[in-house]
Amino acid sequence: MTVMAPEAKPNTRRTEGVRVKGRAARVVTDVLVATAEELSRVGYSALRVEDVATRSGVNKTTIYRRWPTKPDLVGAALRAVWESPEVPDTGSLRNDFVSSLKKTAAFAMSPIGRGLTRVIQVERAHPEVEPIARSLREDFRDFRQVLVQRGIDRQELPADTDARFLTDMMVAPIFYRLFTEGEAVAAEYIERVVDVVLCGVMGCAKHT
Repeated sequence: MTVMAPEAKPNTRRTEGVRVKGRAARVVTDVLVATAEELSRVGYSALRVEDVATRSGVNKTTIYRRWPTKPDLVGAALRAVWESPEVPDTGSLRNDFVSSLKKTAAFAMSPIGRGLTRVIQVERAHPEVEPIARSLREDFRDFRQVLVQRGIDRQELPADTDARFLTDMMVAPIFYRLFTEGEAVAAEYIERVVDVVLCGVMGCAKHT
């Protein structure tokens, strides 16, 4: 499935996940979002810094000065559009996971999210794409393990909880629907997955 990203417009550019402060930060935002849009449109192999410069309105030499290589630029762009600006803290482990997974699913189901996911899946064997994808997976795993540690600190989880196993159980069915089946994931489905996993880890009596 091919998803074409919409042509960029300066006053409608997507900036979620990118912190904007001052002119220099605005330039960074424009370049990273333009890179993500171009990546979604043409893929990694065909991505050209010249096209990113045109889409973002930023000089090519400025882009190279900050991101000397294409992997540097693409890795920064993917983190900028995918990364949550902060770890959710709702006061409850269940709600932290539900909030985090809903946000991930919403982005994955958006046009640019589908396009970027397709690029990573199709070009994952590329020697420059695989390390970027692996680094992103590790970042997201670390992010979710923060939620688990917080649950342990609040005594919502046993001290010996296997954070990697728990987070894998949370994301696996949701990612399967999103990326393998290509289906939308409803909020109710995410909540059911989180409840079932926590029921197994914490004990149903405690969770309810």
